[in-house]
Amino acid sequence: YLVKPVRLAELLARIEAVTRRATTPAAPAPRTVRAADVEVDLDARRVTVGGAEVRLTTKEFEVLAALALMDEVWGDAFLAVSRSLDVHLTQVRAKLGRPEVLTTIRGFGYRFGD
Repeated sequence: YLVKPVRLAELLARIEAVTRRATTPAAPAPRTVRAADVEVDLDARRVTVGGAEVRLTTKEFEVLAALALMDEVWGDAFLAVSRSLDVHLTQVRAKLGRPEVLTTIRGFGYRFGD
C-alpha cells in the first residue's frame, strides 16, 4: 500500500523488492516485458516498437518500465501519481506510436498492455 502522492522512486523500489521476494533463484525475474509489438528491455534500457528502437528520455523510460513491471507483478498496472506522470505518459505514447499500449483507466490510473 502506498499513500498518495506516490513518489516514483519509492514505487520502483517497492516493485523491485516484491519482485525479489516473489522470485526463486531458479526463476529469475523477467527482464523483457512485451505488450503487442512494444518490447521493453529492462536490462538494456531499450524500447522497441515493431522491431524499431524508440529513444526515450531517462524519466520516460522509468515511467514505462514502472508500468511494465507493475503489469508483470500484479497483472494490472494502476497508477495515478501526479500531472507530471500524465505529461510523461503523453510523451511516451507519442514516441511509441502505439497509444493503445498505455491505457488510461479513468479514476484509477494507467495500464500497460491489454
